[in-house]
Amino acid sequence: MTAFVKILGVLLVLAGLAIMWLPIPLGIVLIPAGLALIVATSRTAREWLRRRRRNNPGLNRWLGRMEAKAPARIAEPLRKTSPDRQAGQDRP
Repeated sequence: MTAFVKILGVLLVLAGLAIMWLPIPLGIVLIPAGLALIVATSRTAREWLRRRRRNNPGLNRWLGRMEAKAPARIAEPLRKTSPDRQAGQDRP
């Protein structure tokens, strides 16, 4: 089941990147949803995204806005990648 969730997350991110440039940018919704699925199931992905957010303030601001607007099931895994959180805080 975990592999299915990761594959679905990757597909959502790829689809989001592909359709982001359309007149109605639905990719803005699909990318955070896909990232949330991936980071919810992979500690490596969580650490990778945390480093990207720390090194790229624009990405961090964008994901922060998505966290605020997204449903809790999508926002919580993304919050775990916040550069303000310590690496050990993402465990339940």
